[in-house]
Amino acid sequence: MFCDFVSVLSDRIRAREPGELLTQKVLRYTMHKMVLAAVFSAALVGVALAQVQASSTVYVLDVDPARYAGPAGQRVMLRVGDQPRNVVISTQDEICVQLQRVEGSDVVTARVRALRPEPQTAAEIRLVGPNVAPGTYRSTPWGLLLRAVPGSTDAKTISNVLGTDSSPVCSL
Repeated sequence: MFCDFVSVLSDRIRAREPGELLTQKVLRYTMHKMVLAAVFSAALVGVALAQVQASSTVYVLDVDPARYAGPAGQRVMLRVGDQPRNVVISTQDEICVQLQRVEGSDVVTARVRALRPEPQTAAEIRLVGPNVAPGTYRSTPWGLLLRAVPGSTDAKTISNVLGTDSSPVCSL
């Protein structure tokens, strides 16, 4: 679409009389249309990416305990609507987590409860939906950081991701 628009504009510029110079007004108008088309194309791509994220059923959840000089985070693959799963982040940290889609909307929330090092009550954190920028870390009341990214089940993308299909079921 954008390439067709640029070719039409260049054809219009070439169609002018050979001796006629392009005026500042013509150049400004042409550039204005090209910039407007680029902005429109970028907006469409953003809407398409938001739709893909909202309709995904598999997410890669980045979980980070967020402690200074503490253990690194863990990437966990979860399915929306699956049972709560027990996930060991490190030797010090263990959580129970479940992804759910809010009925009638594109909002995906994570219900999460810390099991180790200090047990915490369950919290519901909104990870995907309106007013949540894709890839933004969200925090639980006790400081655990979570981020959801649409995932896939192909072998190339899950090499460093912890699968939860065989993880034990836990209670929130």
